[in-house]
Amino acid sequence: MLHNFISSQIRAQLPFEPTEQQAVLLDRLGEFLMSTDSEKVFLLRGYAGTGKTSVVSALVRTLNALKQKTMLLAPTGRAAKVISGYSGFPAFTIHKRIYRQKAMGDYRFQLADNLFNHTLFIVDEASMISNIGGDTEFGSGRLLDDLVEFVYSGDGCSLLLLGDTAQLPPVMQPHSPALEKDKLAGYGLKVHEFTLTHVVRQALESGILHNATRLRELLTDDKTSEFPVFKTEGFSKNLRKEITKSSRWYFYDNGIRNTIINNFNEIKNRTDVGALWENYLASERIKKQHYQKIYKQNYFWRTYDQQELDWLETQAETIAGYEFKWNENRKAKIPIAFGKAYTEATFEVINKQNYLEFIM
Repeated sequence: MLHNFISSQIRAQLPFEPTEQQAVLLDRLGEFLMSTDSEKVFLLRGYAGTGKTSVVSALVRTLNALKQKTMLLAPTGRAAKVISGYSGFPAFTIHKRIYRQKAMGDYRFQLADNLFNHTLFIVDEASMISNIGGDTEFGSGRLLDDLVEFVYSGDGCSLLLLGDTAQLPPVMQPHSPALEKDKLAGYGLKVHEFTLTHVVRQALESGILHNATRLRELLTDDKTSEFPVFKTEGFSKNLRKEITKSSRWYFYDNGIRNTIINNFNEIKNRTDVGALWENYLASERIKKQHYQKIYKQNYFWRTYDQQELDWLETQAETIAGYEFKWNENRKAKIPIAFGKAYTEATFEVINKQNYLEFIM
């Protein structure tokens, strides 16, 4: 059958002999590609070290050899660069491909027309795709909704979402909506799904991935209380729009975070530099407070219309707000709503030029 031929072609593009589980995935991909469903999506979840990126890269090379069109996308520029490097084909950010500027001088962007036909859109790091409706400068403000609308407005187009459920979900969302079958089915899509769970032997021998797999088991068994983590709560005193019913979690050490997500790349190749920087500053700040016996309450501050501060401290009647920026050239101002509500508060941007005073 034709789907067996497709599967064999993908297999031939792999640089290794697939595991039993990977071989099943190849068959499922072949069935998906040959399916006559008009609106279909393939949801590929995969643990770190299971070979999901290698399989998808082989898929891209196979379809290219068969003169079938693909489009590689990712939520961030760094993630796009990574998948492009693995596959050997160009990749773009989701925003760059699906939105267009409304008019010259207008900083709002609307959903573009999908001029592609019979194209498989492959989105890596799909766990990062938000759908909270806050970024109204781009389309509806719901990235997943807009992505689905864009893809399936093209004749014969389909979607493959690739991600890891152990990755951190988008901000203010408990789970990654793009990795949830029921969410995708809610769009009227026929969902094909597969989860790679078998970590290949070569990866486990590294030791690092062995620990990552063990930590994942704690996640699966709902034993996250055993993680070396701490949290901050949302600060609220004056505004109805302030978010208080959620928490921000941090690791006491970035090494543990890196192990869990199995990412030890250099900073220049990371897609999560902002999160690393925020976790580092938060963890070192509470250590400073502990060692120097500085008694403060720590929070974050955010409103439902997406104004936020990364870190906020209170002591008696004083309030100090902080914004963490890895790039010292990026300017940041005190959020308007915060400045109006807390006129007595101080505000400071913490970057690579001044961080030492903040943590030592």
